[in-house]
Amino acid sequence: MIVDGYNVIHAWNIDTANLADARTELLNTLDDYAGFSGEDITVVFDGYRKRGAMHEERCGLITVVYTAYGVTADTHIQRIARQSEPMLKVVTADFLEQLSVFGSGAVRVTPDELKILVRQAREKHLSLLHRSTLTGDELKKRLSIDAITES
Repeated sequence: MIVDGYNVIHAWNIDTANLADARTELLNTLDDYAGFSGEDITVVFDGYRKRGAMHEERCGLITVVYTAYGVTADTHIQRIARQSEPMLKVVTADFLEQLSVFGSGAVRVTPDELKILVRQAREKHLSLLHRSTLTGDELKKRLSIDAITES
């Protein structure tokens, strides 16, 4: 999954008064999602206004890319989509980027759809966590009477 970082930050209405904090909030959310889902996630941020080369780093379970000076996140994502296996998920609300990645065989996921996927993964994880913390008595209550008497 490739995520257009600033696009999702704006679509999710994450406070951008401090962009570093906004990026951290998004990256923490996506790192949790990667842990819950097992999804391989790369988040791309525009670096085209900052002088310098492309920079890539790991942030927990996800890869973060800051594009090179003069290169937009859209351009970088489109390049990845063209070189990737079909069905790569690309998260963006940018209509032109969606059209471009469709042409490469990628699948578009809107920021709202990603938010739903994140929420569902958290709920599933919390449900499994709750089940795994049951005491012996609570487990016995969940088992059928026949299963208890047979042992």
